[in-house]
Amino acid sequence: MFSDTQLAPMKAKSVISVSKLPNVDYVYNPYIGCSFGCLYCYSRYMGRFFGHSKAQWGSYVYWKSNAIQLLEKESIRIKKKGGLVLIGSVTDCYQPIEKKLHLTRDSLRIFLKNQIPISILTKSTLAERDFDLLTQFNYCEFGVSVSILDSKVSRTFEPLVSTPRERIKLLRKANQSGLDTYTFIGPIHPFLSNTQAIFRRVSNITNSIMGEIINLKCGNWKNIQSSLRKLDIFDEDYKNQANSESFYLKNKHILNIMCERSSIKFKGIYKHYNPGLKGPSNI
Repeated sequence: MFSDTQLAPMKAKSVISVSKLPNVDYVYNPYIGCSFGCLYCYSRYMGRFFGHSKAQWGSYVYWKSNAIQLLEKESIRIKKKGGLVLIGSVTDCYQPIEKKLHLTRDSLRIFLKNQIPISILTKSTLAERDFDLLTQFNYCEFGVSVSILDSKVSRTFEPLVSTPRERIKLLRKANQSGLDTYTFIGPIHPFLSNTQAIFRRVSNITNSIMGEIINLKCGNWKNIQSSLRKLDIFDEDYKNQANSESFYLKNKHILNIMCERSSIKFKGIYKHYNPGLKGPSNI
């Protein structure tokens, strides 16, 4: 729970980094760690920089106390160079502490002042608070993550985030506000994620779609195993399918075809490199 999470300020040397993610030039993370603590999250590796193990993901959040001062300077450089900034690549910038600190909102004011193109991805309905700022950008891409539609099953993997229904409602409000909306279908779980059903729920409120296959190589397997047992799913079947090329290709084909039929931009589907397969990650 949020009340049990270790919260602490930190001083950052810089706040905007060059991105290694597709379709994004820079990333900006006002927080390190995330009290949502989704069991599957790949960002748990961030803990090693602060003395936390991968297993402690969700138990700590550090906020960059000098983020606004640094952003004032660094945003000028980004404005000159140009490019898209993703806000929250290894954290949800609308996790509970944001309601108190307003660090994301204060950052948005600086990006807006310089009219820097931004992209946001969240699982939190708190984001609606900032629609008044987001709608003033010349370009703002607003994305919502949806992985599993069944709220009870979803709670097993992501117990503290907004429900799938609430997130889809958030996406609808963003779309109605005129924002460039996208749906991140991920992580895609074998036996649990119905990409076709998710697509049907968002097809009339999203401008583009991106997907991601579950990453089982980041220290999250024990947590996932525990959840699978609660759902009476054999973990080895799940793991074998998640790591298979056929599972990736099947979901890629489904999303590609459905996007073509609905004239929705398909931004690709990401899978993490599997040493047992040939080639790098695919988009």
